Amino acid sequence: MTTVEPRLEPGDVLVDPAPRVSDPEAGRRSRKKQRTRDDLIAAGDYLFATQGFDATTTTDIAERADVSQRTLFRHFPTKESLLYGDLDDTRLQLRESLASRPADEPILVSVRESMLSLAEDFERHRDRRLLQARLAASSPAVSAYSRAVVQFSWEREIIAAVAARLGVDPLKDPRPEVVAGAAMSAVRIAMRQWTVSGGTLDFMTLNAAALESIASLSDLG
Repeated sequence: MTTVEPRLEPGDVLVDPAPRVSDPEAGRRSRKKQRTRDDLIAAGDYLFATQGFDATTTTDIAERADVSQRTLFRHFPTKESLLYGDLDDTRLQLRESLASRPADEPILVSVRESMLSLAEDFERHRDRRLLQARLAASSPAVSAYSRAVVQFSWEREIIAAVAARLGVDPLKDPRPEVVAGAAMSAVRIAMRQWTVSGGTLDFMTLNAAALESIASLSDLG
């Protein structure tokens, strides 16, 4: 039987019928890397909870996770970055939530609803969030990192979103930073109340009440 090759007409695109297969070795390395990160976070959480943050060394963490300190530092350069290692995803979630709000929605409503969406993360990871909050309350190093890195990164996301919505330069117009600062203050208040209660109070309710109070400030005159 004679095989007839398909004729390509002008404008036709030649498509390779063979499916592209992802590199299995790359996938294996990615899974191994994630497992190592998860093991390090679990080891850190256990030691921070049982020994305290300041008393725990990077050597302790590496030994409990059964890895070298070089491996530990490759994933987390500091103990603080390990403790908060899962919160970068939360920052990206905040960015996506802010970007998805309706363009004609009042900006304070957009910020409030986006910040409330983060409260769901606290419910999903309640024990870890409570540990982070308790360590921030007891360790100056953790408290400083929480404010200077974690909360600052969230605040930058809010500033960028508000500035884009208002069409202003946040370096010249103070409103984006004022809104972001107020929102983060509200979250800190809710976080403190939640931590003092030992996590028994509902964080979503506390957060909603604190954020709602921003809109009512104008009533104070």
